[in-house]
Amino acid sequence: MSAYDELMAQGGSTAEAAAATGSTEGSKAPEGMARLLEIAARNADELVAEARAEAEQLTSDARAEADRIVSEARGEAERVRAETEESRNRASGEISRLRQTEQEHRERMKSHLQEMLEKVEANSVG
Repeated sequence: MSAYDELMAQGGSTAEAAAATGSTEGSKAPEGMARLLEIAARNADELVAEARAEAEQLTSDARAEADRIVSEARGEAERVRAETEESRNRASGEISRLRQTEQEHRERMKSHLQEMLEKVEANSVG
């Protein structure tokens, strides 16, 4: 039963009692009001306690969710970093291989051109 319902029940019985006894002073009214205030205070305390508990639960849930999201983000960032590092290492290896191939081709070309020059010089002297 809500505080309002209790108040209405208390107020109704006080009014009925006053009407039945013919009393116009409402001597039970102070008792009824005190009871009403007590009920209202108890209801307010219960509502505040429930609100605090709900707020704590929401805060706890939000923190847990935030921790989960941060953890997932860190894991994803680490995965991307590792993939980037691996890709960079592959690219560096490919660059080194291409430089080596370039150097080998230059050496062969130089050797071939020297041989051709020697043949041209040998034919022109002879």
